[in-house]
Amino acid sequence: MDWLTDWIFDLLYGIQKSICYIIDFIKEIFYMLAGIEPVRINGQETDLLSNFLLSDAVKKAFWSVFLIAVALLFLFVIIAIVRSEYANGENKKSKTLILGKACQSFIIFLMVPFVLITGIALSNTVVSSINKSMNPYVLEQGQEATIGGQMLVTSGYYAYIGDESERAEIEIKFITGELDYNDKDVVAEYYDLRDLDFFVGIIGGLVILVMFVMSSISFIQRIFDIILLYIVSPISVSTITTDDGQRFKQWKEMLIGKVLGAYGIILSMNLFFIIIPQVQQIAFFGNAFKNGIVKILFLIGGAFAVTKANIVIANLTGSHAGGSETRELIANMRTGKNITRAIGSTALGVGGAILGGKTFMNSNKSGGFASGI
Repeated sequence: MDWLTDWIFDLLYGIQKSICYIIDFIKEIFYMLAGIEPVRINGQETDLLSNFLLSDAVKKAFWSVFLIAVALLFLFVIIAIVRSEYANGENKKSKTLILGKACQSFIIFLMVPFVLITGIALSNTVVSSINKSMNPYVLEQGQEATIGGQMLVTSGYYAYIGDESERAEIEIKFITGELDYNDKDVVAEYYDLRDLDFFVGIIGGLVILVMFVMSSISFIQRIFDIILLYIVSPISVSTITTDDGQRFKQWKEMLIGKVLGAYGIILSMNLFFIIIPQVQQIAFFGNAFKNGIVKILFLIGGAFAVTKANIVIANLTGSHAGGSETRELIANMRTGKNITRAIGSTALGVGGAILGGKTFMNSNKSGGFASGI
C-alpha cells in the first residue's frame, strides 16, 4: 500500500503547490494594481492609475465637467451675493469675501490635476520603499519572496530532512525561488512529503487566495473610485462660495482615504507573512490537532486583517471613506450570486421547456420542480 500512500501525499502537495502558484500569479497582478510594479504601455513603463488619469478619454471628461463647474461657480457667486444682501448678523458676508472664495475655487480647479498625479506618484514611491523594507529577503538577497516558497517552509517546519546546518540557507532558496517549490523531486530532497502540515498548507493557501482576490478587487474598485472623484472634483470645488468648502472637504477626505487607504493592504500583507511563519513554530498545546486549529485561526484572522487594513489607514488619515468598502464588496458578491441564481433558474426553465415540453410546464406550474430551486 506504500504506492497508494505516496500517491495520496503527492496529490496533496500537488494541490498545495497549485494553490500557491495561483497566489504568486495574482500577487504580480496585485502589485501592478497597487502601483508598486509598473505596467508597460506603448513601450513605456508607468503605473496603472496614472495612465488612466492621463488618458485622453479621462482628460476630455474632466475638462467637460470643468466647463460646467465654471458656469456653476458664477451661478453660485450670484446666489451667495443675493443671499448675503438679505442676511442679517453673522450670516451676512461681504462681496469681497465671496469674490475671494470664488478666486480660491478657480485656483483649486487648476491645482487638483497636478496635486493628484504628484500625490499618487509620491505615495507609490514611499509605499514601494516600505514594502521592500518589510521584506527581509529583498534586502538580504536582492530577490522577491515567493508565497509558495513561504508556504512550503511554513508547512514543512517539522518535515525537513536535509542537513540541519544548511536549513536556513535552503529555506531562503525556496522562499526566493532559487529552488523551485513546483518541482516535487527538488522538494522531496529536503522535505518528507508525509510530514508536511497540509492542514496549514492547503487551508492556509485557500485563505490567502481568497484574501488576494478580495484585495485585488478592492484595488480595481479603488481605481474606478479615484477616477470618478477626479472627474467630478470641479463640481465639489464650485460650491465653496455657498457652503464654505464643506463639500470640497468631504471630497478631499474621500480622495485621501482612497489613495492612501488601499496601501494599508500591502503593509498588512507583508506583516501577515512575517507573523505566520513564527506562529507555525509555536506549540500552543501538546496536541497536534489543537495546534492546527489555533494556526488556522491565525491564518483566517490575518486574512481578515489584510482585507480590512485599508479601513485602518483611512481612519488614520481622518477619512471614513474606506469603512464601508468591505461591506460593499460582500454586498456586490451577494448581488452577483443572486443574479447568477436567477439566470441559472431561467436557463433551466427554458431548457426544461424545450426538452420536457408540455409535461414539464405543467409540473412547473404546479410547483413540483421550480419550488425546489
